[in-house]
Amino acid sequence: MTPEEILHEAADIIRRDGWHQGSLDDGDKEHGAVCAVGAIDRAWSGNSQAMVEGNPVHYPVARRPAIERLMGAIGHQFIGTWNDAASRTVEDVLLALKQAAE
Repeated sequence: MTPEEILHEAADIIRRDGWHQGSLDDGDKEHGAVCAVGAIDRAWSGNSQAMVEGNPVHYPVARRPAIERLMGAIGHQFIGTWNDAASRTVEDVLLALKQAAE
C-alpha cells in the first residue's frame, strides 16, 4: 500500500469502527474503535497494535511516510497527544487524515 492508500483506509476504518482516545484501540485490535495511529496501523496490517506487537524491521516502507504525512498535516510531532486532546473531535481526525493523503 502507498502512504496515501494507508491514510484513506485509516479514515475509512475510523468511520466504520469508531474513533478512540487514550490508547491505540478500545481493546479490540482488529475491529474496535481506534485512535489515528491505531487506524494507520490497522490499515497496513489488520491490527491496530501492530507497532507494539511487531518487529520494527518488518514494518512496511509505506507506514513511516504515512505517519510523517499525518504529523505534517496536524503540525504536531506527537500524534497521540494531538489525538487525545480534550477538544479533539472525530471530524478533526478525519480531516487531518484526508489532508495528509492529498
